[in-house]
Amino acid sequence: MNAFHGFGTLTLEAVRDAVRRRIVAAIAVLSLLSLMVVDSCSGCSEASITVNEQARDMIDVAGYSASIMFTLLGLWVVTLAGVLGADHLTQTLEDGSAPLGLARPVGREVFAFARLLGSLAIVAVAGVVLLGGTAFLFSTRNGLPVGPAVLAGAACALGCVVMGSLAMTTSLYLPRLATWLLVAGGVFLLAVAGGFSAAPGGGEGWLSWLADYGPPVATSMAAALGPWMSEVELPWTPFELLPRLAVWAAVGLVALALAFRRREIVT
Repeated sequence: MNAFHGFGTLTLEAVRDAVRRRIVAAIAVLSLLSLMVVDSCSGCSEASITVNEQARDMIDVAGYSASIMFTLLGLWVVTLAGVLGADHLTQTLEDGSAPLGLARPVGREVFAFARLLGSLAIVAVAGVVLLGGTAFLFSTRNGLPVGPAVLAGAACALGCVVMGSLAMTTSLYLPRLATWLLVAGGVFLLAVAGGFSAAPGGGEGWLSWLADYGPPVATSMAAALGPWMSEVELPWTPFELLPRLAVWAAVGLVALALAFRRREIVT
């Protein structure tokens, strides 16, 4: 029997369940508001600012503002993946739909991965709207190349798999609120650690360890957007960080499969 028999059907059910959640409406509103902010920022190319007592056109520093905005929105999308993944699997355990789904000839790993993919589908739509809209606006108005945004979007997608799978795994052991707090705190710490690693000297201590060995969620997007910041020399390249991010994604998926396989389900 095919190990992934029924995966498509379960994924469609997971997507429908995700769409029916009330948080989706909030996501849509926040996405529209975020795009309005991006629209305002990308339209400031005719303004000027003073840097070191020298006037510079905003279009000259558009790459920096675009990189910061793209990375921040990417981190929001990654956080969203963790928030949605935090209860999309445990919800089926609470309402009794998990035993019904597992009554079919499907493995537990298939069921868990289908629930993860269902939540990530909603995140993908938000990511395409936010990150795609940001790249389009800054490209058409400020002449920034699209290639770095595509690579940064791929890094964001891997980050979503990492955070979504780890949050879904954690939700099997901790309450929903605790998992949400861990997601928000984890993304924040990864961003701070990445910032310290980019500073001169690279920093020391556990934040340095986190930047060197943890999932490079923020730094991989920033590194991919390096061509937008031509005057800044970053200490890493995307092709150094993306493989590590892919390894963390694999770790998250394996952890989810093992945790759900060991979870006792009352029928």
